[in-house]
Amino acid sequence: MRKLISLIFCISLFFIQTSVAQPEEQATFQAANEAFSNKNYDQAIQLYESILDKNLQSSELYFNLGNCFFQKKEWGKTILNYERALLIAPNDTAVLQNLALAKSKTVDGIAVLPNFFLARWWTQIRNLTHSGIWSLLGILLFWLGIGGIILWILGKERTQRKRGFLGGMITLGLSILIFALAYNRYQIQQKSGSSIIMSKETSLKFLPDEISKEIIQLHEGTKVKITEKITSWYKVRLDNGEVGWITESALEEI
Repeated sequence: MRKLISLIFCISLFFIQTSVAQPEEQATFQAANEAFSNKNYDQAIQLYESILDKNLQSSELYFNLGNCFFQKKEWGKTILNYERALLIAPNDTAVLQNLALAKSKTVDGIAVLPNFFLARWWTQIRNLTHSGIWSLLGILLFWLGIGGIILWILGKERTQRKRGFLGGMITLGLSILIFALAYNRYQIQQKSGSSIIMSKETSLKFLPDEISKEIIQLHEGTKVKITEKITSWYKVRLDNGEVGWITESALEEI
């Protein structure tokens, strides 16, 4: 059991380790941190983004980049980077607190409709860990289930076979649930389906057309859920449930 726990811990470190662990990128990361400490925010941003340009990501990197934009009062880029940090570490208290503070600086202040309680439970469970850890647990349960089925087939005593069947079916069922959590977590990490408005001001339209009637004015930093795309227009849903169309140039995907 102790060896199994150690194995799971080592694999978890593999999946969640920071992407700037290489010596060169680590030096760049430290230089960016020093620039931030010295209030050289533009330099820090340039250095952090140079790491991202190499397709290296971590929640800490996005968090620090968001902090730079926070100091420059660029709320769209601030919220965008905090949201990207949360995709990697959804329960990070510091990121959640800073994100809430940044949102309080935005103009729109759109009310959030509560999700159905089952959806809330699923999200809370899904965000407990990384997709890699969910996959590992799913594989472990799957093989335990196979072991139970083998015991059911080959067991000599009826009680033993009965326990093997019940245990095997339960663990196989749980493995399917865990794999679903892993897949859903992976999908969210790869493509959130949400965007942040980057323009200072933009119109939410009834139709994907410049001459269409305006529903409301939206401002920098507001989060929207993308539901459809037609040419250079996105159909989006706001947190209050309102739906409309926004030009692609006004948004940046999380």
